[in-house]
Amino acid sequence: MGNPLPNVSTTVKNNPNIISNQTGLRLPAFVGLGPTSILYVAEAVVRGSGSVDNLSVYPSSGSSLVQVASISGVTVGAPNAVLTSQGGQLYQIASASVSGAGQITWNTGSVIDIPAQGVVYYVTYNSNVPVSQYSLQTTSTKQQLQALYGNENNQTGILTIAGSLALENGSPQVITVQASGSSFNVSAYQAAITQLQKLNNIEQIVCVFPSGSVTAAQQQQVLTFAFSQTQYMNNIGKDTGLMSGSPSALYASDGFDTIGFASQPGTYLYRSAALQSADSLYVVPSTIQRYDQSGNLIQIDGNFGAAAIAGLQAAQPLRSTPLDGFVVTGLVIEDNKWLPAEEQQLSDGNCTILVSNAGVVTILQYITGDSTSADTQEPSVRAVERLVKRTLNTGLFNAYMNKGLTIQPETILDVIATTNALLQGLVTGKEIVAYGKSNNPITGEVATSAIQDATNPLQINVTASYQPAYPLKFISVTVNVFLSA
Repeated sequence: MGNPLPNVSTTVKNNPNIISNQTGLRLPAFVGLGPTSILYVAEAVVRGSGSVDNLSVYPSSGSSLVQVASISGVTVGAPNAVLTSQGGQLYQIASASVSGAGQITWNTGSVIDIPAQGVVYYVTYNSNVPVSQYSLQTTSTKQQLQALYGNENNQTGILTIAGSLALENGSPQVITVQASGSSFNVSAYQAAITQLQKLNNIEQIVCVFPSGSVTAAQQQQVLTFAFSQTQYMNNIGKDTGLMSGSPSALYASDGFDTIGFASQPGTYLYRSAALQSADSLYVVPSTIQRYDQSGNLIQIDGNFGAAAIAGLQAAQPLRSTPLDGFVVTGLVIEDNKWLPAEEQQLSDGNCTILVSNAGVVTILQYITGDSTSADTQEPSVRAVERLVKRTLNTGLFNAYMNKGLTIQPETILDVIATTNALLQGLVTGKEIVAYGKSNNPITGEVATSAIQDATNPLQINVTASYQPAYPLKFISVTVNVFLSA
């Protein structure tokens, strides 16, 4: 078309032999209560010729009319002239009704204060949320969270708070699922948590609870179930962990803000002792506040501290990044809350510790519930372990499964080469330090090998090893004193 100018055009084709380590975004997932009804404010409707006008949406059951006005932006219930119809009478709620079929029906037989044909009027009405409200949602902005769960508050807006904290701390997106019902119910929370089994990209599960109506014991009952779900998901290759906290006395009737002992119920060390797993991370303190969208200081609890840390973890480009010392935004915690000896107590009890200095909240100790070894106690090392598993599972499946292949001698060598290529990709990406190339019984390094299973000839058994990138947490210095000669 036309006379193109002289040019050079270059096309680069992807190499089909290169195996990508990209396994998708790893996101935090939040479970909690939310609104059970929606207030549709000042929806514009054109008056038709009959008794029925159509709304833009089909509200579910529980619909009720709140206001009809001749202009938008009128305070609900205000005795204002703008509420009048074309005939000069006030629009009365009894003159019309809203139905689940998405219609406004006017009582034309006995009431005359209705809009004239062709006139635009504005309807405000309530409706129960649709069934889809209780499904898995993935959002990337606070506005999307507010559209689903309303403004931040510590009753029905807790998913907005949790999701906003994660986004403010850098998470690219958040996953949310609202438990059904207008009040706390253990079974409803369990059903919502079970929905997370459908997803493959959850790094951490966090449950949040409304203030005042849920006890610490009830929270712990839900969290015990949530932890069992992480173990199930890990067993089926959908590796994930649990981050949690506890309520303060300001948030629940049996809440607490006491360090205590592992044998003392209602204390941090008692709760952390119940979560002794490399797949669990317990955040203290329980007494946390936050400024909501209106600038009001509201009470939240330690589970929201976990939500913020989960968002910070999801923000890191490398799974191997330790979060010790990182700033956590969106939280208000008492400055200099603990003495150094108390902080050591909490650390010894496997608590992830948030501290505040001059209003800046940071992570003093980032640790799992299992202090058995550096491989189990460091969340970043555990996250890389999950990454290695996902990378090998996905890479080997994509390369060999459902390809019409049979096991030949060269197939064994190909699987070894592919495994090494996948691990080398993690080395290049600085997620791990190295992968095994020789056998060393002292260090545990083993070279990658594969063999056809002797009892199940359909299976190839692969053995490999890698060296994690451990976080730098300690420096030991020895200083000698000398005299000049």
